[in-house]
Amino acid sequence: MNTRCLLLAALLLAGCDEPDKAVTRATADGRLSLSLEAEKNWLHPGEILPVRVRVESLAGPLAHGLVDTLKFVANNGTLAPALLVVAFAGTADSAAVGVERVYENWIYFAASARATPQNQGEINALFQDSQALLKIRITPPAESL
Repeated sequence: MNTRCLLLAALLLAGCDEPDKAVTRATADGRLSLSLEAEKNWLHPGEILPVRVRVESLAGPLAHGLVDTLKFVANNGTLAPALLVVAFAGTADSAAVGVERVYENWIYFAASARATPQNQGEINALFQDSQALLKIRITPPAESL
């Protein structure tokens, strides 16, 4: 009986992993990577968390330019902005406008004022065929501790 209780407790604790502060996913062709990074992985309801967004050409500068939209969807909060336009300049086109290898920008996640510790904030980033999911733990408001 004691062994079963220990096994059950271990399984429950294994399922309670802390969210990561950063996630990175590559496109299916492996040419580009998409990253989301925050300073912390938790917020109180109503707080705002800046998140660095990074799209990188893994093979160096692209031969042909690329302009595409990076879309965001949030759960248990809101995002500003909800999309970014990513532009890479191509080496074959001298008139192309955009970054050479790494695009970086910021988005801001505001945790819902109605969120509870049972909720989890999420930022889904969609770029080409890549999807990155950053999870954010919602903690009790400071005044309730």
